[in-house]
Amino acid sequence: MRTSDVEKVDVQVDHEEINSLKGTLFSTVVFVGGGILFFILVLFYFYMTRV
Repeated sequence: MRTSDVEKVDVQVDHEEINSLKGTLFSTVVFVGGGILFFILVLFYFYMTRV
């Protein structure tokens, strides 16, 4: 099969899908990052109260 016989297919990317992925990334960063930060602050609080 020659390359001229192969049809080129344009890939359509839906803008709603991109916005959904951006929202998912933002939510993940906020909740995971917030959870880690909260955990560090709790550990720091316990450390400061015991010293």
